[in-house]
Amino acid sequence: MKKLLKYIVVIFFIIISINVLNYFKSINDHINLEDLNIRFYIEGADEVSKGRIQVNWKYLAAIDGVRYKNDFSKISKESLKNLGYMFTEEQNILGSDKKYRLKDIDEVLAELEFEDKEKESVYKYLEDLKHEGIVSSRLNEDSEYVKFIDEISDEAIIMYKKYKILPSIIIAQAILESGWGKSELSREANNLFGIKADTSWNGKTINMNTSEFYNENTTAQFRMYENKSESLQNHGEFIYENKRYRKNGVFDATYYVEQAQALEDAGYSTKENENGERIYADLLIDLIRQYNLQLIDSQIQINI
Repeated sequence: MKKLLKYIVVIFFIIISINVLNYFKSINDHINLEDLNIRFYIEGADEVSKGRIQVNWKYLAAIDGVRYKNDFSKISKESLKNLGYMFTEEQNILGSDKKYRLKDIDEVLAELEFEDKEKESVYKYLEDLKHEGIVSSRLNEDSEYVKFIDEISDEAIIMYKKYKILPSIIIAQAILESGWGKSELSREANNLFGIKADTSWNGKTINMNTSEFYNENTTAQFRMYENKSESLQNHGEFIYENKRYRKNGVFDATYYVEQAQALEDAGYSTKENENGERIYADLLIDLIRQYNLQLIDSQIQINI
């Protein structure tokens, strides 16, 4: 009887142990989204990108999820910064204007000496993060917001390669200026960027109401395009050929925060808040962070 009871106790503890192991295994099969501070990772990635090249915040989160076993309370600003800098490499190539190279995630995982199982977990976590962000509810691939971004992202990438205006900036400007393609100017004239018809414009025009300063409306003449693609192309030409944008460092920026500020400084928009403060750069930066547009920059920069 004592032996039987002993066996039952042993079996009971074995079952409990297996269940506990399976529980922790199931936890680590997916990234701990509940405790993951997405804004912290976005801001951390941006901090190391400043003056360098765009680092992907999702790579940092996935790697930390594995190396800290999903306990994000162990992450510090310093550890995050050190990991972020691993993705950037200074280079001195004669004749090249690129100061930094962006490493791909496999290079960094090799430097961290991750084993195969750890690498697999990183890629599982990246899949978990596919539709995650500051406003995850809007990042589902079927959402109208993602569909609009996808509709113009390929053309934005082409314009970046041609004119050095970051895709994140182009897309954010299109979102802001056209109200996600729903503004009257966008619908009637395919004008996604609110570009006016100055003396250099020989194409069709349209008159529309516009807000120049805070709570102040006026009527202005805007450019008309045959389609959105033409609007995107003319946007690149408009900025690239205008000396004030070069003078304010728009084309020197490799990081969207810097380029957004350069556009504001060059006078692309006169948007102000109720205190008369210019807010155009802040509006672009907020949109880029909310919709992970900087990740498009990162993906393109790693491939060129």
